[in-house]
Amino acid sequence: MGLALKAYAKLNLTLEITGRRPDGYHTLKSLVVAVDWADEVHLEPIPRRRIELRCMPDLHIPHGENLVYRAAELLWERFFPRGGVRIVLLKDIPMGAGLGGGSSDAAATLAGLNELWGLGLSDEELRGFARELGADVPFFLGESPAWMEGIGDVLRPAAEEIPPAFLVLVPPFPCPTAEVYRIYDELAKPEPGPSERFPNDLWPAAVRLRPELSRYAEALRGLGEVGVGMTGSGSALFAAFDGEDVAEWAMDELLERGVEGRLKLVRPRPRGHDFLVK
Repeated sequence: MGLALKAYAKLNLTLEITGRRPDGYHTLKSLVVAVDWADEVHLEPIPRRRIELRCMPDLHIPHGENLVYRAAELLWERFFPRGGVRIVLLKDIPMGAGLGGGSSDAAATLAGLNELWGLGLSDEELRGFARELGADVPFFLGESPAWMEGIGDVLRPAAEEIPPAFLVLVPPFPCPTAEVYRIYDELAKPEPGPSERFPNDLWPAAVRLRPELSRYAEALRGLGEVGVGMTGSGSALFAAFDGEDVAEWAMDELLERGVEGRLKLVRPRPRGHDFLVK
């Protein structure tokens, strides 16, 4: 019998760059929350000793670069299970927007294969494997919200009160992370933005790369929100609301204005993944 999991997106409500390591990686401190915009990861045992991965829609990503495949391969090489697995990845979270979809998919794959193959790994052991895949991946295996520090791999629970609803606006263009960090390094110590409540040190660099972001952020302001922010290195922006009714009205208002991009009303989740069938 197979398993299916929801792999949730994340929002960086705040993001502060705290330094840079000798190896070039930036260190940060970020308040992160999982939200109910999700991909689905379906795992089915197969008799052949192999890993099969199907993505819908087709992402045209080589298996060696796909975090889901790498997650399965990591556990496969360590534990060499008797049978194989067919993984079907149903994508809905936009790529290149700072929403963490790829990392979340990888975390859900680790959690699901732990169950499917009966590995009996603890949460901390799973997070150890997650760190080998990427700095964001461990977050999706733990509680939300959380403070993320180091290069993103150091986590601690957050007690901060999180707004109950967010309206996410994904412009029709990505913000490549490497490019945003390169520009950040070229700028003098920038002022965080786009709002005081949800500061993000990468905002000036993202706007330098994509000046249109200022226009999208302005579209989200003045709609009854309690603050506007950018998640990760962009390009996705969000507006936080004290209630879903106001957030729904704001989404309708933006749709009537014909704002380009994708709009999604999301709510916080207590962790980065959920089992659908177990």
